[in-house]
Amino acid sequence: MDTLQELRAALRAGHGFPGDAERLDAELAEQLLRQVPVDQLDQVGEVGTVVDLVAVAEIVAAYRGRVLLAADRETADAVNEAVNDLLTRQGTE
Repeated sequence: MDTLQELRAALRAGHGFPGDAERLDAELAEQLLRQVPVDQLDQVGEVGTVVDLVAVAEIVAAYRGRVLLAADRETADAVNEAVNDLLTRQGTE
């Protein structure tokens, strides 16, 4: 996966975890559509949307990691077991 399109395709094909494709799009949209308040435009240097590319890169890296994690069956099973154990414990408290 070298591009965002490849990442999206992998998530939509069911790699990763349930709901990841929709969450990726929502998180990217939130970051990419962030508007600068009018009273702070003088701090930006140009009118329009300000994109924090570091935040975008972190989002992409996190979801890429989730796809890779889900591809490793042993690790995915261990994560699922831990999550189920935590949910069981929460249900008994």
